[in-house]
Amino acid sequence: MVAGRVSLLLGADQVSLYQASPASDAHGWALPDLSAPVWTGAGSFQRGPGRTDALASQGGGGGPYDPNAGALATIYLPADAPVADGLIAEVGGSFYWLGQSRPVSDPRGTGDLDCWVAVATGTGGWPP
Repeated sequence: MVAGRVSLLLGADQVSLYQASPASDAHGWALPDLSAPVWTGAGSFQRGPGRTDALASQGGGGGPYDPNAGALATIYLPADAPVADGLIAEVGGSFYWLGQSRPVSDPRGTGDLDCWVAVATGTGGWPP
């Protein structure tokens, strides 16, 4: 490594983004509109350790021997992708809700490395 330089290699993943539909389920939660993606392209999906909640009374799941677990990841998308909280990302056949989305500016000021970053939370068994 050359002093003052850092290399970071991020894998390329095929990503499709979907919007929530105006429809909601019996509990009032917005349902996704999977009829057509609003954007498809390459991004970088970096899986994290996820979260687990063993208390069915507080976070769902089936009790201490069947905890509620959810996948977490950080997703990086090009600056021209229409990223926003509440969008649904499909990566590798699995679906994730996006939140905490924010633009990241190229630190060199050229714009070449501008991108979006968001937290991607797994949907578990949804959609059915």
